[in-house]
Amino acid sequence: MSKKDNPGVIAPPPLIFLCFLAAGYYINRLYPIPLIKGPLGTIIAGIFLVYACLTAGLAFYYMIKAGTNVDVRKPAKTIVTVGIYSYTRNPMYLSMVILLIAFTFLANALWIAISIPFFIVIMQKGVIEREEAYLENKFGEEYLRYKNRVRRWI
Repeated sequence: MSKKDNPGVIAPPPLIFLCFLAAGYYINRLYPIPLIKGPLGTIIAGIFLVYACLTAGLAFYYMIKAGTNVDVRKPAKTIVTVGIYSYTRNPMYLSMVILLIAFTFLANALWIAISIPFFIVIMQKGVIEREEAYLENKFGEEYLRYKNRVRRWI
């Protein structure tokens, strides 16, 4: 076993998500840029919220069913390739992007949406690329085949 059996991500992904959500919300309080007021924004937020919860829920379900760790700070025990993982390699991170969209509409805060591309870059460089290198090193050809078959995001 290697000296550290985890990908060495820059921070726990939920913490990164919360930082971006809080920053977008805070900036919007200082310099508001409204998007959609009223019930339409709430309805749109609800749709995205349900989609995000389903995506994350399925991701958790298949990881737990496979017997691997959900926490990226712990060792991966196997590669999950079924269910939602047959469509995206990162359904949990995708669900975080969808949640940011939901909160954009829920808080009527365009700044949250403006933060999404930056969130994606931080996740890509600080989490996903490190996870991919770790999984390639740990699972070799099995992970490379999966990586060639399934897209990173969608």
